[in-house]
Amino acid sequence: MGAVLAIGNTIWETWIGRKFEVFLPWEQFKNSAVFSGFLTFWSYIIILNTVVPISLYVSVEVLRLGHSFFINWDQKIYHDQTDTSAEARTTTLTEELGQVEFIFSDKTGTLTQNIMVFSKCSINGQTYGDTYDEFNHRVEITEKTACVDFSFNPLCDKGFRFYDSSLVEAVKQEDPAVQEFFRLLALCHTVMPEEKSEGNLVYQAQSPDEGALVTAARNFGFIFRARTPETITLCEMGRSTTYRLLAILDFNNVRK
Repeated sequence: MGAVLAIGNTIWETWIGRKFEVFLPWEQFKNSAVFSGFLTFWSYIIILNTVVPISLYVSVEVLRLGHSFFINWDQKIYHDQTDTSAEARTTTLTEELGQVEFIFSDKTGTLTQNIMVFSKCSINGQTYGDTYDEFNHRVEITEKTACVDFSFNPLCDKGFRFYDSSLVEAVKQEDPAVQEFFRLLALCHTVMPEEKSEGNLVYQAQSPDEGALVTAARNFGFIFRARTPETITLCEMGRSTTYRLLAILDFNNVRK
């Protein structure tokens, strides 16, 4: 716009402007219409620098809306396990994502998800949790790896995943070291149980570590059922047993 107006000023000075020099003389005479147009160009740049067409605002908003749809449809940021895609909750920041080079996050789970799962253990010198093929070669666990069948336990947590069937066999064979291991996991904690319906146990834990350990004991047949200020009740392989509570050691960094 400034260039068009400057060109128009140059033409006007060439054809018409000189006729007014008699009535409106220059303080310092300029004999070049081109130079006058040059000065006018910068004058219009200053005058018009705040002029933004309304259509530009509309175009920018439409582009931002399109960006948000592309983010929602992007298969590279789609999570298959939970059938969850990205969701653009605002259209005002989408164009700024391309400027992001680093993401800094603390360990409180603001931008991350902390998941504690029971995957391996060592009992009496024997390690459980790895899987092996017929040639006794360790196999990497993937989403297609078959999980252990806990159907023998009607109170198991359906979401619990474990892949080494030898630990289940040791529990069924009543290995004393294995049973003592899971008995301790089911007893030594500060978890509170809640039975929402028959067989539907929900554990409320101060720490996800404790919740993962108690859930593991539950699936292997040592189920934490109830707590009172003085006792803890377990269901050990179908048998209900009550233990006297002597003391509580809070789950903190020293205890861990």
